Parts: sequence; structure tokens; C-alpha cells
Amino acid sequence: MKMKWVLIIGTLLVCVLIYNHIQISKFYVNKPVLYSPKLSKELRITQISDYHANYRINKDRLLRDIREFDPHIIVLTGDLIDSRTKDIEPTLELIKDVFSINNNVFYVNGNHELGCILGDEFMSSLKAMGVNLLENTGEIINIDGERINICGVGFYISQKDYKNSLEGIDDKNFTILLSHSPNRPLYYMTGREDLIISGHTHGGQVRLPFLGAIIAPGQGYFPKYDKGVFKIGDTLLHIDSGLGNSVFPIRFFNRVQISNITIKRINH
Repeated sequence: MKMKWVLIIGTLLVCVLIYNHIQISKFYVNKPVLYSPKLSKELRITQISDYHANYRINKDRLLRDIREFDPHIIVLTGDLIDSRTKDIEPTLELIKDVFSINNNVFYVNGNHELGCILGDEFMSSLKAMGVNLLENTGEIINIDGERINICGVGFYISQKDYKNSLEGIDDKNFTILLSHSPNRPLYYMTGREDLIISGHTHGGQVRLPFLGAIIAPGQGYFPKYDKGVFKIGDTLLHIDSGLGNSVFPIRFFNRVQISNITIKRINH
């Protein structure tokens, strides 16, 4: 009888380990479809967030999925490396490959870049590569004749930083705000943003059916803004749960992922 229970517990443990391995390494491609009256044609955005130098994923498949989606813009919403990362080259190589697909690449920093001893070198390398670093700044870009405002805030922001990020934009254009943290810009938002794209929460890493995330940084237990799309006034908030993990390589009901976001025109 004792041996029987050892076998049962051992089998369950192996199943849990296999399940967790799938959750932390076999990434999912999230494909939200959003709508805006400000666009005259479809806009496609690939978001990579919270990669945390995840060596477990299939990078060739990742690049293939991005290439097949053919995004107009690629956004990197922070924590591409981990605070404990000792070698930034593998992550830089991945971003170089992403950049070769489309050089409309925009980045905002996360708390792990700021906490890593190699963080400044990493961000300087991205800039040298040609990645657009947005830190409380914004610009107007042209996508197939469509003018788009793309703005970004650093991880630690004040109300002044938020205002600076939106300075000089044309409110008639579709406006994207990048922020690693979803909750920080909500303190200051004025509704000029049509879409906020963020990460940071990892979707809680561990989720419960029907209840969602157990805990998220900056929001505590059972956070309101954990993963997915939320409507706040006229602004949409999209939170990606990330391509990697921090602290512990554990996921539950919440596979690592990227987001291929499609925004379509809708009439008032």
C-alpha cells in the first residue's frame, strides 16, 4: 500500500513538472482584435514583453510567427532581461533578428533593466541597433500613409513625465502609449491615449480558473488589471502576460506568450 502511494505521488509530481515545462517554454501567440474610429485601415502590432532572457523558448518559431503576422510596428514593453542577467548578448541577438523583420521597433524600460548591473549597457545597445527608446517621449510616425502617435513612459514616472510623453502629438491621430507597468500611467491618464500597451504583471504567473491572477506587482492580491484587454473610459488597456518568468520559473493556467494585436477601423 505504501509503495502504491509513492507511485501515485511520483506520477502526479512528474505530470506537474511536465505541465509547468510546457507553460514556461511553449509560448502561446495571443491574437486580440481591437477597433478604433481613428484608423482608416488595419494596424498590426507585435508586442514582446517580460522576456526575462528566457532561454527555454523556440526562437526560430517566435521569429516565424512574427514574420507571418507581418506587423507594422513591434513594441518591446520592458523586462527583456532579468535583474540577475549576466550575459545580455543572447537577448540582443534575438532583438536583432526581430529588428530585421521590421525596423519600426519601439522600447520602454522595465524595472528589471533598471535593476540589472548590465541594464544601461543593454539599453545603449538597443539604441545603437536602431531601436527607438521611448522614455517620457513621443513621436508621430507614418504607417502606409496613416499618421500614428506612439509615446512611451519609463518605469518610474511622475505626472510631468506622463505629460512630456504626450507633448507635441496630434490628437486626431490614433495614439499608442507604451508603459511597462499598467497601473502607473493610470494615475495620470487624461484619455488622450487610444491604446495603452503594457506588461509587468506576468498575468500573475499563477492563475486560478474564473478568478484570474492571485497576485501582481503593484496591485497586490487578485489584481484588477492582470492580463488581457480592459476599457477605461475611451481608452483601451492591453496587458501582455509575458514571454518569460521572474523569481521562479513557474506558470499555472498561464502560458508564456507574445501578442499579435490587430486594430481595425470601426465607424462611430
